[in-house]
Amino acid sequence: MRNMKEENLFDGFEITELLHKYITGQKLEPWDKEFLEDWIEESEANRAIFQQLLDQHLLAADLVELKESGSTTENELAKFNKMLDKPEPRGIWFRIITAAAILFTISISFWLYKYYQSDKILPTEVATTTISGDILPGTDKATLTFEDGQVVNLSGDKKAIKIDEKGTSYQDGTSISPNKVQFATLTTPRKGQYKVTLPDGTTVWLNAESSLRYPTKFTDQTRYVELQGEGYFEVALDKTKPFIVASNGQQVKVLGTKFNINSYSNEPTIRTTLVTGRVELISSRDKSTVTLNPGQQASLASDGYVVNSIDTESFIAWTANEFQFKGTNLREVLRQLERWYDIDVDYSNIPNIKVNGTISREKKLSSVLYALEKITDLQINLSKGRRIQIKK
Repeated sequence: MRNMKEENLFDGFEITELLHKYITGQKLEPWDKEFLEDWIEESEANRAIFQQLLDQHLLAADLVELKESGSTTENELAKFNKMLDKPEPRGIWFRIITAAAILFTISISFWLYKYYQSDKILPTEVATTTISGDILPGTDKATLTFEDGQVVNLSGDKKAIKIDEKGTSYQDGTSISPNKVQFATLTTPRKGQYKVTLPDGTTVWLNAESSLRYPTKFTDQTRYVELQGEGYFEVALDKTKPFIVASNGQQVKVLGTKFNINSYSNEPTIRTTLVTGRVELISSRDKSTVTLNPGQQASLASDGYVVNSIDTESFIAWTANEFQFKGTNLREVLRQLERWYDIDVDYSNIPNIKVNGTISREKKLSSVLYALEKITDLQINLSKGRRIQIKK
């Protein structure tokens, strides 16, 4: 199994194999074709590389020039080694991709020379086929329900709302509801996420299939909100008015800090991850308490709290639209995919393995499943009914 660093470079190494297969006319599996399409569309640089490799006349010219100059494969391999050693402001990722492209061009050039002698034709049709029924990732969407009965569907290019003395509005100032002291509930569906700035300046990111209940003005001695699902909080400092988050069997009490709460009902524990500051957790079951320092995570199960020191990055990566797995159980990985792509998983044949890797949450489901197959060496099937099955 690859380590974390290897998985961060996953796309770069895997794409060379898919490019080679496509250019040489080999059959691509549907997942492979979709992964290649996504890579081509990611950037102008990727499209340029792809088009250059498709241009058989350019490659033939390069090959002739290579032959006439007396260059050898060893000479070209030296370019590869030099590329890796050369300082480059865009970092090692750019150097590795560029070096991989050099090696790939060499292999294609020699393939072209071999087939040129036998009048073979290099395929030039650009990959444009999309898998039927592929599933797009989640987007910024939610429903805002006010205590007075007003319901607003939040979607489109407006990705966040705020509450202040003027009332509730989008971040660009477009009004949603006038100033009125009442409770409101922000709810995200599967395939949805949203951000809200509360009346005290606290910012909350809501993950898919979650909800946050809050007052449009904090009038009590505490700033009290209720969370279901997962939320990341950046709490505005107010030493005179503690901020309290109630979530599925516990309360988190803070003055001003950054933390994440995962309280989905289908997860085995409630996990509170502290990024900065300090928080106090109170179990609703037995009133036991625990205090967290930065870099710690508390898990609340039936037998109380367990506190561990962890790398917080992977637990808040979703706010940057990434799946980041560091020894994450495959079942938990699949539950995240269920919420973000609105699919169902057959858990009857899930092996007990750990997943390490970083995958963009902006990719189509087929690309994510392709990456997981490479990481886990499992066969993952997606049926037309949006159901995933695992085959060892």
